[in-house]
Amino acid sequence: MHRIHFTDADLARVRVASTLGPLGEALFSLTALRGRAEETLFGAWRRRVRGALDSRFAVLAAIAPVRPPRFDMAILSGPGHELAESAEIFLASPRHAVEAELDFYARQHGRVPAALAGLVDDLTVRREVLSTVEAYYHAAIGPHWTGIRAHLDAERAQRGAILLDRGVDGLLSTLHPQVRWRPPILHIPCSDQSDADFILGGRGLLLMSSFFVRIPTIMYDPGNPGDCLLIYPARIGADHAAGIWTGGPSEAALANLLGRTRASVLTAIADGVVTTGALARRLDVSSAAVSQHTAVLREAGLITTRRHHSSVLHNPTQIGLTLLDRRDAR
Repeated sequence: MHRIHFTDADLARVRVASTLGPLGEALFSLTALRGRAEETLFGAWRRRVRGALDSRFAVLAAIAPVRPPRFDMAILSGPGHELAESAEIFLASPRHAVEAELDFYARQHGRVPAALAGLVDDLTVRREVLSTVEAYYHAAIGPHWTGIRAHLDAERAQRGAILLDRGVDGLLSTLHPQVRWRPPILHIPCSDQSDADFILGGRGLLLMSSFFVRIPTIMYDPGNPGDCLLIYPARIGADHAAGIWTGGPSEAALANLLGRTRASVLTAIADGVVTTGALARRLDVSSAAVSQHTAVLREAGLITTRRHHSSVLHNPTQIGLTLLDRRDAR
């Protein structure tokens, strides 16, 4: 059992966020990909994704082994609205932070897998691991990210309503059936049967929902356990999950209408990739090519473009979202 200890100052600093971001959810999904748990929610998704993976993705098993804990790449990459944002944070992670995560991993599993051993000092190894995780995201999560993000945004709104109606006590006591709020301590079961106390010390607690995490999980820096956040499972119905896995027109149909690259640009913008540079990296094309395609999409009324400081930001219009058969989750 894990226990989070609150002071009055901590209770005043409880916050709620929608998601750790696309990279975080991709990493969380690695556990859901294994076995047959929650089959009604993830069965269709599992079968499709497993069929698309091959030996290139072996490093994923090292990141998320069968027996926890995992290598906590998610806490190293931090929250990010875009995949590229979290990727840059991971690549720039301080040596001591990566070393602490690997040391914790080694203490629990007896060793660090060869695929992860060079992460502390070798930027090339970091890029290789990151590249595999990004490829996994595009195969497993990217096609469904808009629906997943919309669901997590709705979850946050619901938690906000509970906080307004019932206060922090109501919020903490309704997070999950297995989470018990006995003021001033929040009790969270853990899958590895370990026993730990987390003293917030006035820093408060960030609550963050997840589509793929189905057991409440505390994320923390091994060197500073009090600086933690709680990942709790979003409430998902089987019908809603099925709609997320099957929603939207086929990629082939959209490509026939707009052209393959232009369809990919529109889809990426709807997925939340909003800058020209991030679009170029996601699609592996030049920024000039992205600018040409976004100009056509803008003229067709499918996106809007605005400048923010030194960046150019693109957003889908309602017409563009309708073409993709998506709700506007922004």
